[in-house]
Parts: sequence; C-alpha cells; structure tokens
Amino acid sequence: MTHIIRNSDLTIKTFTERGDDIVLAAGETLEFSPLSFTDYANRLKFSLAGRSGETIYIPAGSPDLIVSVSCPGEASIALMVNGMPETVTLTNGIGSLTLSAEVPGLYIITPADKTRYCPAGQATLFIEVK
Repeated sequence: MTHIIRNSDLTIKTFTERGDDIVLAAGETLEFSPLSFTDYANRLKFSLAGRSGETIYIPAGSPDLIVSVSCPGEASIALMVNGMPETVTLTNGIGSLTLSAEVPGLYIITPADKTRYCPAGQATLFIEVK
C-alpha cells in the first residue's frame, strides 16, 4: 500500500511506502493507494537516455533531445514544459517529447495534472543545456 500526502489545494505533495512516521502539516491530507510504491511511482515516468529523476546536463549544440514518456494505460498525457502546456500522444502508454539542444537553457518537465500525478521522482525531469 502507498501513502499519499496531498497539499491543501489537493495536489500531490509526495508519496511513501511507509506511513508510521508521517506528520501532516496544516491543510495536508493523507490517503492510500492499493498499488505498491513501485507501481504507484511508475504510473508516470520521464527519461532521457535511460536517466530519470535527476538533473541531466547536455552540451549546447547537441542533437535534439528525445525524452521518453511512460504513462501505462493512457492514450495521451498533459505535461508542463517550462510552465507551458504540452500534450504527448502515447501508444500503449509510451510516447516521446522532442526538445532542442541548440541553445543553452533549462527544461523543467512535470505533469500538468498534479492532483493525479506527483511532480517528483521519475515524474519530473530537469535538463540543463549548457
């Protein structure tokens, strides 16, 4: 079972496998998912060249970046890329997002619906083009 902590606006703050030491802040709520921690975490995953859940540094001028998006059971997923909405079409829960590495900058990729998906771990990706 996975323990899910929600902020007062119902967005997911975090989730954990163990709940015996959870202390909620004012306005937070606790709910449960029957999914295992791993299954819950794998509901949405972004990766670049097999790397996920970390900041990835890419040299400017590199070829386009192909970010893999996995969201099993969905036909599409709404994302936020640097605060701008982007929809990725999925086939069998898998799709990709192409980003330019032509000029230096930072890409921050998160789920658009933070009430459904936690914007942490494998469901957030930072790519810095240097």
